[in-house]
Amino acid sequence: MKTSIIEKNTFFEASIFKVGLISELLRSKSSRFLVEIERWLSENQEVLKQFGFVESSRMSILQNQLFVAKTKDVPQKRRHILMVGANCLENAHEMLAGLHGPIKSKVAQGKETIQQILVMIKDDAAYKQGQRENFNQYVKNTWKRLRQDPQFSAVAMQLQTVLPEVDIYRIIAEEIEL
Repeated sequence: MKTSIIEKNTFFEASIFKVGLISELLRSKSSRFLVEIERWLSENQEVLKQFGFVESSRMSILQNQLFVAKTKDVPQKRRHILMVGANCLENAHEMLAGLHGPIKSKVAQGKETIQQILVMIKDDAAYKQGQRENFNQYVKNTWKRLRQDPQFSAVAMQLQTVLPEVDIYRIIAEEIEL
C-alpha cells in the first residue's frame, strides 16, 4: 500500500509553518535559534527518509554545514553561525516547498473530484447507508460502488492514479460527515 499523501501533505504544512517560528528566533538573535534549527533539520531528515525522499540527504548536508560553522574558528563566530543557520533555513525551506507543491496539488485535486462526485450521488438511493452498515463499511462500499458504476468508473480510475486508496477513503469519510 502506498504511503498516505495526506500524511505527507500534513507533514510538509507543519514543517513549513515552523520556518516562521525559527525565523523569529533568528531575528531576535535568540540563543535557542541554533538548537531549534538543528532539531528541525534532524526531524525533517528523518521524516523525509521515512517517506522515501532522497532529499533527506540534503537535510544531512545542511546539518553538517551548521556543525562546521560551529567548530570553525573565525572572528565574530556567533554572527557567522547565525548567517550559516539562516542560509540553511532558507535552503531547507525551498526544498520542502518544492516537494510540497505537487503533493498539495494532488490532495486538492482528489478532494475536489470526490466532492463533486458526492454531490452528484447525494440523493441516489443506491448510495445510501444501509441499516446494518457501520460508517467505515459505508465509506468502503461507497467507493466500491463508484468504481463499479459506469457513470463514475473512469473518474474513479483517474482518482486512483492521484491518491492511494487510504486517502480516498479518508476524504470520502470527511466529506460525507460534512
